[in-house]
Amino acid sequence: MKDSNCKTFLWLMIISLSIPTIVAQRKVFLSGQDAATAIDWEFKISDGRNSGFWTTIPVPSNWETEGFGYYLYGMDKMEKRTPPLGYYRHSFSFSKQKAKRYFITFQGAMTDTKVTLNNKEVGFHQGGFTEFKYEVSDALKDGENRLEVEVNSTSTDASLAAAERYADFWLFSGIFRPVFIDEVPDEFIENVAIDAQMTGDFKMWVYTNGVEEANTISAQVYDAKGHKVGKSFSAKIQGEKTGLVSGFDDVGLWSHEFPQLYSVEVQLKNKNKVLHTYTQKFGFRTFEVRDHDGFYLNGKRILLKAANMHSFSPETGRTLAKADMEENIRIMQNLNMNCVRPCHYPPDTYLFDLCDSLGLLCMDETTGWVKPLATPIGTQIVKEIVTRDVNHPSIILWSNGNHNAHNPELDLVFHQWDIQKRRPLKNAPKNGDIFRGYTPEWDIVNTTYYPNYETVKCALFEQDHIYLPNETLHALYDGGGGANLKTYWDMFEASEVGGGLTIWALFDEGLMRTDMGYIVDNQGAKAADGIIGPHGEWDGSSYAVREIWSPVVIGNKNIGVDFDGTLEVHNKFSFTNLNQCHIEWKLINFANPDGTPNGHRTVASGKIDANVAAGEKGTLSFEIPESYVNNDALGIQVYDTKGIQVYDKRMPITTSKRPDFRGSFNAGYKQSKVDAFTFQRYKTTLKFDRNSGILLSVLDNGKLTSLANFPFLTFGEADTTLVNSSVKISHVSVNQEGNDWIIEAKDTKGFDYLKWTLKANGEIALDYAYTLDEGKYHYAGIGIEVRAEDVLRKRFLGQGPERIWSNRKEGGVLDVYSVEKRVNIPGQVYNAPAFEGCFAPWNWAVFYLDNHLNLGFKNQSDVILGVLNPTNAKDPKQAQWTYPTREGFFFFDYISAVGSKWKKPTEFGPDAQPHMINQQVKGSVSMFINWNKPTVKAKRVDMELE
Repeated sequence: MKDSNCKTFLWLMIISLSIPTIVAQRKVFLSGQDAATAIDWEFKISDGRNSGFWTTIPVPSNWETEGFGYYLYGMDKMEKRTPPLGYYRHSFSFSKQKAKRYFITFQGAMTDTKVTLNNKEVGFHQGGFTEFKYEVSDALKDGENRLEVEVNSTSTDASLAAAERYADFWLFSGIFRPVFIDEVPDEFIENVAIDAQMTGDFKMWVYTNGVEEANTISAQVYDAKGHKVGKSFSAKIQGEKTGLVSGFDDVGLWSHEFPQLYSVEVQLKNKNKVLHTYTQKFGFRTFEVRDHDGFYLNGKRILLKAANMHSFSPETGRTLAKADMEENIRIMQNLNMNCVRPCHYPPDTYLFDLCDSLGLLCMDETTGWVKPLATPIGTQIVKEIVTRDVNHPSIILWSNGNHNAHNPELDLVFHQWDIQKRRPLKNAPKNGDIFRGYTPEWDIVNTTYYPNYETVKCALFEQDHIYLPNETLHALYDGGGGANLKTYWDMFEASEVGGGLTIWALFDEGLMRTDMGYIVDNQGAKAADGIIGPHGEWDGSSYAVREIWSPVVIGNKNIGVDFDGTLEVHNKFSFTNLNQCHIEWKLINFANPDGTPNGHRTVASGKIDANVAAGEKGTLSFEIPESYVNNDALGIQVYDTKGIQVYDKRMPITTSKRPDFRGSFNAGYKQSKVDAFTFQRYKTTLKFDRNSGILLSVLDNGKLTSLANFPFLTFGEADTTLVNSSVKISHVSVNQEGNDWIIEAKDTKGFDYLKWTLKANGEIALDYAYTLDEGKYHYAGIGIEVRAEDVLRKRFLGQGPERIWSNRKEGGVLDVYSVEKRVNIPGQVYNAPAFEGCFAPWNWAVFYLDNHLNLGFKNQSDVILGVLNPTNAKDPKQAQWTYPTREGFFFFDYISAVGSKWKKPTEFGPDAQPHMINQQVKGSVSMFINWNKPTVKAKRVDMELE
């Protein structure tokens, strides 16, 4: 880069602060401001990849993701390796001003950091996740400067090393957050701590530095448009911390639904002379932990709908771009979450800035996974966290360590620095007793991890502590996450002490490994535990969470001929009336199985005006054309005050007569003259077993396909004592009724009866019934064999696009989806949506097979579609399902539940238990083979004219 460009870039880095903003001072970034704007510094590492020589590295960054040192997951042993030291050098030009002081700030360096400026050591810090700064007024030169930084990837403090470097997550090193120099007056405001209540009451602590002449601190509050709010107020300086008090009328309140922000301009004065001005954003809001009751925001009880989230990117590790953090907030809001737990350490302050402005409640946590911080170093860490983050209205709870990392001696350190006295939580492991040996001044919020159904039920209805399991429904692979969330959440909504729950976790934390062919490495089953994939890939749990946590719920399932334009609705917002939302209706016609389009067409639409208060039930009333009876579905979309779609529902119109499979009525099946159980239509030949009635094989144009043995009975017994036989065969009859052929069998191959109807339009209809030995089953249904390798892609009309399990049926949106068959292994290969597995409800499905064979199915009896054989990843723990091993397509009457990493499905309550089958099961499904292919092909002419 040319010198002129360098100088231009440097001055672009000189900006005024936003949160906080300090008037008449400079902030000069020596690094980039995030991963996307990182600046190269000189760098050398002592051990590991690319060690032992000087080169360059972007700052901020983690050196592991830049090709240095060792990839290390938190519980891995270093073996013969030595924790590396990283050495940084950076030269920069600076223009000093008279009567100014200068401080260098590191927003995050992992872990022990020694800072030297122009050969003068200016500071040494321990703690990898917290911000620290040192005065460099004497060391900084007017002109050229040389900064040297030594970073130890671990810590010489045993407590800190155990807390930060022994963990169930990726370990990273280096200067991974921005570095800058602040220029301030000799006397200045260090920082402030604000307590602004919903009543308009306002308290503030103002911390000053170097005060000699100043004698007064004054303050003025402004709204988001810069208008003054109330009168200015002031106080005499009372040492290094001065308290100010005021009150305001008719303030706009901050909440996650209406994130209204104000700012306060604080001035340090000597009589009328302003020595320094400091501006801080904040929100008027009151958050209460009412013991033996629940959480209250601005006087309204709320349930926290949260996920755990690390600061993580597959490419850049802990160093994030601002766009990454913005996307993370969008993802959580699209999932209808109202809260996030940035777990195990404090995140970038920019994340909290976003939560303040976009509306998301937060927890803020000290360093530690299972090892507690010792009190001396822990006191330092807590102070650094609270003084940085105290003014964020989005932060409602502190978190004093994770698992067994709680140090009760640090509880009051939070309150020492937090003017709002927010509650520090103790997080309890899944097998621990959170109440044993812990007697704080308040009632304990029960955060115990990974509860089963009975534990949740007991905590919510038999105990009187606020219940907030802070790691729940571990979302390993395709388990947990949304599985049984509905069951749990219904109990939380009904309980008098429910506080909410926090799913583990938001992301699969897969690191892109250059030494493994540049693939995502989730450390097997350790880090593949997100509701979404490492690059934001959604799965079945993603869609389920979005629906279950929707703040709007419509009770109607479908629309009939008696529909009067009224829908039942439950407004689950905390503060938003539905008249503040944008609500649309639309009449939909779906694409059909014969054509190539997917999705749907909107044939009519309109806006719905609603007036249902927060927390209330009511109705949505609107006018739609009388012709709605001829359409496929009624869709409703709800957008909140931020423009986020929080609800999308499509209700089938039961009166719709629109055709799906458009087969010919003039070309029925013909019976073979040689074999009464062989039938042909165009180039499709069906061969049935004369002894059982089973469709043995299908020929296309005289060639045998892999379609065979339809139906075969398939089931998975949960009780090993059950005895079922599918050997018996009986007489089969063949009859013609008009242009249709009827093939019937009774008491055959485990079926009570089979009835085939070969219709003139090409439809092959199957009605069946079976009676299993009375008992409990994971799944039961019928199947048709097909080679998986022959299946290329599918289209289906149903609730999709992802698969379901019996304890995770929520989340699907009715539409026509087209999905390519690609390898999809949870936590290993991300090709969403999943092709294999269970799908329901569904109307029709078409599979495109090798050799241009088209195979269609129509659901005639609410069976569940099973597609081939879903693959689970290695070592799924309890995040497993039960499914047939035989290759094919299936039509299930009952399907399996799925577990989570630490819990079998049977521990999740009624919806996850094996199915008791004690009566005859009936079903009906239709099949179409090459129904929409031309009987005569056009002759291809290999010639073009130009």
